[in-house]
This record gives sequence, structure tokens and C-alpha cells, in this order.
Amino acid sequence: MKRIFTMCLFVMFLLSIATGAWATSYTGSILSDATLIATDGWAGGGGTLSWTVDNTTNSGYWTYNYTFTVAQKGISHVIIEVSENFGKNDIISASSGIDPDAPKTYFPPSPSHPGEDNPGMPGDLYGIKWNTPASLANLSFQWTIVTDRAPMWGDFYAKDGKDNQGQIDVYAYNINFGQSTNASIGDGNAGGWALVPDTTVIPEPATMLLLGSGLIGLAGFARRRFKK
Repeated sequence: MKRIFTMCLFVMFLLSIATGAWATSYTGSILSDATLIATDGWAGGGGTLSWTVDNTTNSGYWTYNYTFTVAQKGISHVIIEVSENFGKNDIISASSGIDPDAPKTYFPPSPSHPGEDNPGMPGDLYGIKWNTPASLANLSFQWTIVTDRAPMWGDFYAKDGKDNQGQIDVYAYNINFGQSTNASIGDGNAGGWALVPDTTVIPEPATMLLLGSGLIGLAGFARRRFKK
């Protein structure tokens, strides 16, 4: 029984270490034409999506900050992938620009389809859409979402209108669009994805410590029963 009690203390120690390591921050980017497929002036290094994801800016939640920058033209809208059962209640806060005309489309999300609104998109995309201000020729657009959902590797899409000759659709998306990966969550882009909100909620430190305390209490109870 002493051995069981010692093991529970060891588990509690490991949980306390995990609690101390809870503060997490990731950074990454995808660039045309290496990991971002793009057309017209967004190609050839003319388009870059970068992000920071952390659980420290807003304690107890994950904050996703994205910036999409292009060399010319503008940015009409951007879409980031979320899991299919991601709902409106999963958003704690977000920057302005989430498409107000189609809440049923994005909460919970149903796929955005390739077509006139999303030219060049290589497949359906479950995601949240941000529109940029129509009055501006945005060469850089920054947006944020705060959620309790931990990051996963996912897809990105952005578009403008036509090129200067009115012939070529201007758009961009990550090179591994529609594919899955088992790559560990971390810095970088795992070969061609962006970090986006998943539906998995990682236990908070308080929950982990509560679990450890419960194990120790259970061991103590068993030890008393054994002595009797």
C-alpha cells in the first residue's frame, strides 16, 4: 500500500510539472510559392500568412492571431478551417469582419464551396470567414479569434477579385489543402498547413491538479482501510 501511495505522489508531481509548463505559444507562416499556392501578384513570394497562437494572452483560452500580407491588389476575404462541430458558443471573442450575412453557414460551419465566391478553392472548406472593409485596398489584413479550442493543423483560403486585366482570379490557399497530417503541434507549418482551432479542449491546470489530488485522496483512503 505504501508503494501505491508513493506512486500517487509521483503522479501529483508530474501533474505539477505539467501545470508549470502550461503556458504555450506557437508561431508559424506559409509563403507563396513554397507552402502557399497563389495567383497573379500574390504568387512568387507576394503572399504570406503568418500566425501566433497562445494560451497566455487570454488566460484559460487560446488566442489565434493571423496576418495575411500581399504585394499588390487587395484582400476581399479570408477563411480559416475549424472542426465540423465547432459552434458559435466556442468563440469567446473575435475581431470584426466575421461574415454577418451567413451565420448559419459558419456556426456550426457547413462547407464553403469552390465557385464564384471562392475561385480556385480546390475543395470544400469547413471554416470561418472574415470580410475585409470594402472601402479599402487591403494589402495586409489582421484578424483574431479567442476560443477554448486547442490548435490543430488546418487549411486557409483567401481571395481578391480579378487581376488588372480582369482575366485571372486572384486567390491563395495552403499547399496541403484538404490533406491530413499527424505532425505534432508546434512552430512552423508542418509542411504546408496553418494552426487553426480544433474541437479538443485541453484540460486546464486546475483540472489536472484536482485529478492528482483525487488520486492521493483515494490512496489515503485505501491505506486507512488496509490498516483496519
